[in-house]
Amino acid sequence: MVKPSGQAADTKTRILDAADAVFVRRGIDGARMQDIADHAGVNKALLHYHFRSKADLARAVWLRIASSFVPGIFQMMASDISLDEKIDRFVDAYHTRLAKHPYLLGYVISEAARHPDFVADFYSAERRQAARGMLERLGEQINERARRKKIAPVAADQFLVTLVGSCLFPFVAQPMFAEALGLSATGVRQFMKRRRTELPALLKRTL
Repeated sequence: MVKPSGQAADTKTRILDAADAVFVRRGIDGARMQDIADHAGVNKALLHYHFRSKADLARAVWLRIASSFVPGIFQMMASDISLDEKIDRFVDAYHTRLAKHPYLLGYVISEAARHPDFVADFYSAERRQAARGMLERLGEQINERARRKKIAPVAADQFLVTLVGSCLFPFVAQPMFAEALGLSATGVRQFMKRRRTELPALLKRTL
């Protein structure tokens, strides 16, 4: 494969940065390719040279963010740091990432449901192996914790899904729980701030 020249690579990076900024403000559905081109300082023809459609561009933005985030999470969760510290770091990392890129979650969920290859594009054989290593180490730590506390252990895969879901769901369901709890926009922000602080302790009590 021929690598892009330095100038082409810089242009592509500017476009990805611009798309991320516009998506954050307007969401993917509300974003226009012309707005992204203007933000990147390129003409629309050059934008379409690098990315044929808005869907292709959104996928590229997601893959870039995931590539900078997920491998580090896998490595951290597979390490020998304590289980409590892993929960603290995981919750903090996910809340930081989703607060910075709020449009990503809805997009990934909808696209993954319609096009399973969207996620398959990211999970290479190497990353799948890293995920298995992460689960194996988590299982060892959960079993050791259960032996110390003399309780039945939680399955590592079930715990991981609970951990991820606990982080993701409030971002997906904000309109629903805001209405149910009678929260204003300020109230939602305060709720999410408390959630980020209180969730680790809640999760630790499940082990």
